[in-house]
Amino acid sequence: MKIIAAALAAALLLAGCTGSGSDESPRDRAKEQADAQASQRAEAQQQLEEKVSEEAEAAGAIVEIVIKDGKVAPRGDRVEVKVGQKVTLDITSDAHEQIHVHSEPEHEYEVGPGDTVTKSFTLDTPGQVAVEAHHLDATIVQLVVRP
Repeated sequence: MKIIAAALAAALLLAGCTGSGSDESPRDRAKEQADAQASQRAEAQQQLEEKVSEEAEAAGAIVEIVIKDGKVAPRGDRVEVKVGQKVTLDITSDAHEQIHVHSEPEHEYEVGPGDTVTKSFTLDTPGQVAVEAHHLDATIVQLVVRP
């Protein structure tokens, strides 16, 4: 009988030591939870950044052009775009001007005093494309088209 009682006591003692079968302390479990939450936040942040990048690419490049008092702005800036990405020119002018996009095919836009014109196009060939104000004989921007 003493042997059975001793064996039973030993079995209970061993079962009590292992508890639920986990050697993890509450501190370890809390750290694992914090790590899992940090990982989820990092993944959500990455997904948000990818979505913003996709939306920005879908919106395309916007070039705001102002013609005022015989001058044009911007003047000579470089704007990077991707092949097939939409390029939008927002043009405000106080004079007659012809905006010329030296692409294939070419694009020409006429503006007059007090006009605000918005024109969009895409570029299908990598390289550099000049956007010029012809009457002012000025390069507004160089579109750098990347594959």
